[in-house]
Amino acid sequence: MNHKTRVAAALLLGALATPVLAAETDALPYLSGGYAYTFDDSARHSDAGQGLFLGAGAALNPFWGLELSLFGDRFASGGNHGNRWQDYGLKLDTQFFYSRDPAFSPYVGIGVGAMYSKLRNGNDSSSDPFIDFGVGFLHYFSGFADGRLGFRADARYRWVDLGDTGNAGHLTEPVLRVGLVWALGEKSEPVKPVLDADGDGVPDERDRCPDTPKGVKVDANGCPLDSDGDGVPDSLDQCPGTAPGVAVDARGCPARMGSGRFKISGSGAVLRFEDVHFAFDHDELSDYAKAMLDDAAQVINDTAQKYPALKVDISGHTDAIGSEGYNQALSERRAQKVKQYLVRKGVDEGRISLYSYGESKPEVSNDTEDGRAQNRRAETRTREE
Repeated sequence: MNHKTRVAAALLLGALATPVLAAETDALPYLSGGYAYTFDDSARHSDAGQGLFLGAGAALNPFWGLELSLFGDRFASGGNHGNRWQDYGLKLDTQFFYSRDPAFSPYVGIGVGAMYSKLRNGNDSSSDPFIDFGVGFLHYFSGFADGRLGFRADARYRWVDLGDTGNAGHLTEPVLRVGLVWALGEKSEPVKPVLDADGDGVPDERDRCPDTPKGVKVDANGCPLDSDGDGVPDSLDQCPGTAPGVAVDARGCPARMGSGRFKISGSGAVLRFEDVHFAFDHDELSDYAKAMLDDAAQVINDTAQKYPALKVDISGHTDAIGSEGYNQALSERRAQKVKQYLVRKGVDEGRISLYSYGESKPEVSNDTEDGRAQNRRAETRTREE
């Protein structure tokens, strides 16, 4: 086995032995140029050839690519009676990339082209097709020129028939190329992984309930579904379909606090009662509000027996219509009316603290009439001192 046959065998085994890797990055088109060395073939009757090449490549998909290149080589005579050649050629290469990792992108290539060969010490010349096969790789320098500049190496085995030109006949010659590559175009931004820590199908960046237990159905915000709106997720609700406004316990069933007609949330000494709502620019209590406060007073007094240090906070609020000063005063009157009613129903006045916020703490937007109606309110809460 001569040295050229051994080179061809090595190229083939190298191509087959390299493990196929997944495409890791988008491949940009590139320009390439460098030095070429053609090992001597005794049929040329000359020394090895040296020359330059220039090419451009582009990806067809993550694995396949095409490259078009021009090259020129000169061969010294190697003796008094040897041939001195000058070759020019054009080649189209098909490449299969085993990986698109910029740090190391190995490939197998098959090229076809045409080559013009001329004897510099004679008048013979020939234009002939050729084919080559081999392996190569691209390596981009990550810390230089924004990762666009790289190095390449390529080893091929070329078959070409020069016929009677220089009595060369059929040539089989290894060709080694080394050079630089320059990537063109815009680099794509790396795709950020979508994080979903609780696995509920809602990305963490939009998940308002990031610790939802596995298997619990959630809404578009990543929070457990609560079909009846009672504050207890469907997965825990043992009494689905509770009527709106009915106070429920931790199981989602009507709570035993008060009459059950009015919504009361919380547990122990920390409770929030249904808000008292007012007509526009008024502080009078409606019949519904009085019935609700009757219920609240009973629950407060019962809770105070268990928690002697119980405190009651009442805060008044308004919508955004009117001046801030007027609304501040109106919110004070609303809170005071709720306090007076609870005291009449037996709640110890010493437990009660009043707060007035005017229009500064809206429950919802003031842009609609419904929103403004919800903001005209007084809130009642309990806490343990």
